[in-house]
Amino acid sequence: MNRTSESATVVVVTHSFEIRTLEHGEWALLRQLRLRALREAPEAFGPSVRRERLRTASYWHEQMNLCRWFVAEAGRGQIGFAAGSAPLADHVDERHLLSLWVSPDWRRRGVARQLIEAVASWAAADSARSLSLWVFEQNKAAINVYERLGFTGTGHSKPFDSRQEMRMIMSVLGRRPETGTHPAEF
Repeated sequence: MNRTSESATVVVVTHSFEIRTLEHGEWALLRQLRLRALREAPEAFGPSVRRERLRTASYWHEQMNLCRWFVAEAGRGQIGFAAGSAPLADHVDERHLLSLWVSPDWRRRGVARQLIEAVASWAAADSARSLSLWVFEQNKAAINVYERLGFTGTGHSKPFDSRQEMRMIMSVLGRRPETGTHPAEF
């Protein structure tokens, strides 16, 4: 946001962005963001860029239906995204943080926090008690972010390809469900 004073010639610029829900028709934007994330941080995600690039439009439409997708935007550009998914059969009061990515230029500016907050608020509005995720054990930076934002390890892990994933969880009880755009300034 630009702030100016009529009596001053100095313009103070702060970093600002907003979080919004992706609309169903924005599947091409989802595809673009997902491919960008996979190119930038292939070690953080399971699928390869090549595999995701070959996916059909119907696959991306299905992804829009299976998850609630949030995008972080600054100006006219997208700087991150996150997805929350419905509960698994054995965890009906839990929602899942399926995907999270923030552009390297925007890390450590509160974007991940706001994206996770958007997913957590959606989960609370959907009657969830908790939000879980799986993260590669080797991804210490992501684990540190998740811990700072309230996730704790459950002690459960599982193999994924040649790596191990660990399960983390956080409570969403007491959160006020929000809708629409989530403005944030940092």
